[in-house]
Amino acid sequence: MPRRSEESSAPAGAPDLQEDGYTVTYDYVVVTTEYLREMKVKLEAAPDKAKYAIYRARLFYGNLRRWQKQGLHILYTSEPGSQHCTCGLVLHENTTSGQEMARVVTKENVQRKWDGLKLEPIHYVRGHVGLPSLKGRTVALIISVIYKDAIDDYLWTVICQQCGEYQDEVKNVDAKSFVKTHNKICGPVTLEKKVG
Repeated sequence: MPRRSEESSAPAGAPDLQEDGYTVTYDYVVVTTEYLREMKVKLEAAPDKAKYAIYRARLFYGNLRRWQKQGLHILYTSEPGSQHCTCGLVLHENTTSGQEMARVVTKENVQRKWDGLKLEPIHYVRGHVGLPSLKGRTVALIISVIYKDAIDDYLWTVICQQCGEYQDEVKNVDAKSFVKTHNKICGPVTLEKKVG
């Protein structure tokens, strides 16, 4: 997970993403309680040789669900040529017909405000899906969490892709408030309308 660097540095990833050839797609990343229960049943019934693989898969999906519920937009998996965010956004290095071109944070003053934060290239890409709802779009992202022994609590780092403001190592309630406020002021989230 990204952490604040000790010394100032240029924003990593942003210039490369502005080159032609980067596209975005979205994965269906809903992990239900029922799915995790089914995996547990499979694990218990599996032969010994298969248990470890099922255990690892269940751990992977359990972590993904936890990170989504926490609102964390982090790089949770990657493969050659693509990076996957916990919200379902997938950044591809090569253009494929039918894929939307990646839109990135291009305002120089926004990138300058993030100087010193170690961000993943996926944090510069616009179009993240709102967490934990997995609906709508968001410009404010919770990008990391760290446990601090001194206060016996987790602290969160959040950024706004629109105005560039960020808060480093704040309590969860403050991080969620930041996301809500910046989505309202800097880029309203359009939620999918419920049918029925």
